[in-house]
Amino acid sequence: MILLCSLNGTGQSLPITRNVNGIEAVIWKSPAASGSQSLPSSIDNSKSIHFPPIFNQIGGSCAQASSIGYMFTYEMNALLDRDASIPENRFSYLYTWNLVNGGNDEGSFQFDGIQISTSNGIMTEADFPEQTSYLRFKWASGFDKYLRAMKYKGDKFVNLDITDTTSLYTIKEYLYNKGENGKKGGVLTFSSQATGWKFNTSYSGPSETGYKCVLTKLAHDGGHAMTIVGYDDLVEFERPDGKISKGAFIVVNSYGTDYWYHDNGRYYLPYWFFISEHDHSNLSNSLLGVVPKYKEHPEVVFKVALDYTSRDDLSFRYGISSKSTDTVAEIDYRFSIFDHQGGDYPMQGNGGLSYFEFGMDFSNYAYRIEDIENPNWFITVVRAQKGSKMGEGVMKAFEVYDYRIDPTNPKKYVHKTIKDTTIERGENIFNIPSVEPPQTSFSKIEWLNKSKQPIASPYVFRTADGKYAKVRFSEYDRESGTIKIKYVYAPDGSTNIE
Repeated sequence: MILLCSLNGTGQSLPITRNVNGIEAVIWKSPAASGSQSLPSSIDNSKSIHFPPIFNQIGGSCAQASSIGYMFTYEMNALLDRDASIPENRFSYLYTWNLVNGGNDEGSFQFDGIQISTSNGIMTEADFPEQTSYLRFKWASGFDKYLRAMKYKGDKFVNLDITDTTSLYTIKEYLYNKGENGKKGGVLTFSSQATGWKFNTSYSGPSETGYKCVLTKLAHDGGHAMTIVGYDDLVEFERPDGKISKGAFIVVNSYGTDYWYHDNGRYYLPYWFFISEHDHSNLSNSLLGVVPKYKEHPEVVFKVALDYTSRDDLSFRYGISSKSTDTVAEIDYRFSIFDHQGGDYPMQGNGGLSYFEFGMDFSNYAYRIEDIENPNWFITVVRAQKGSKMGEGVMKAFEVYDYRIDPTNPKKYVHKTIKDTTIERGENIFNIPSVEPPQTSFSKIEWLNKSKQPIASPYVFRTADGKYAKVRFSEYDRESGTIKIKYVYAPDGSTNIE
């Protein structure tokens, strides 16, 4: 079970499945034969340059602090061999938290942030820095920020259950080198209750990693997410029956470095709590990891700009059609964020601006347009009152950037008439054909004879589907404004149709 983060003791739970909201879940299996590796007696990935400095979370953001602020940051930097000490290499847990907290100081689930990473990427702290007033619940505005975020995505999440000594070995192996010699180890997020737990804050027993704080009793209320960064097999823990159990995970918390019952933001969590028989509602034995992927350039990106006063009202779909004349998409997808989210605030948050510009990564669906020579691009804005009042606003811009042929010089498609179009209640559909639909054009001709009747010669028109029709007119009555139309030859081959 994965617990919802809460600071007021109202944690909720949600079962984790093999597929959560469309994200592929992998039950991790070691590439090595089970038990074939000789593991070191300790490993501490929080000491790696890839791991960010310990921080103090804002509000009830622990699930995003653990899954994005710590885990995603570490895994992406380990992949790219980058140093997490600079904001450009740290990933913003507040970026994802503000997208999923409903515009309130509410908790979330770890896979909420991972889902955002798989669809649209994660912003760095350079583009979405820590906020001095989190109650603004900001959303970042700026197409370039979203474009940079699209480089950093989650490929899938990893699910590891710990129930016995065999699964314990598997998790230690994942932390050490993910089962491959020379590979960097991983970190994992987990959930626990955090009200009423007890610690020994002056532990001086055996260890290789040297921390002074050991969890001695599980909590009984609340919900909190934390990060397992390593283990130490030498740590000793006296169980309730007086026996000694050896070994503990190293846990990093998001309460800062000075929290009174942690050691520089860390503590030992004995293995025994995971593999003993007890109610796992107060300590989840399901651990979650992420497999990151980096891509310098996306394939197809939609750019949208609008000005709207209540972001709760809006959701977005993006899609395509193979025909330039279509007015609705053949295939469209619901965008994973800005989906009637964020509270009854202007688009940039409480006290922020109503103008908003963002990017939507269509790359996950680019395979659907491989055989379409000239796609017709669609964006649908759905407006429905979700907050205390209906907002109002306009569409400012809609553009599409296709990077598939030349990633450094994308082909650009622009909606030329969208500026300041009112966003109406219900569906607002806008599209950009890659090629302009066929247009009928006329040159000035004399069409009446001396008797003020249409000339007998037919007119030739090109129809929307590229075919031709010959049309003849007769019986023109100028006073009543009527005229009779007779098809001499229609596209289906029929003739003389009244």
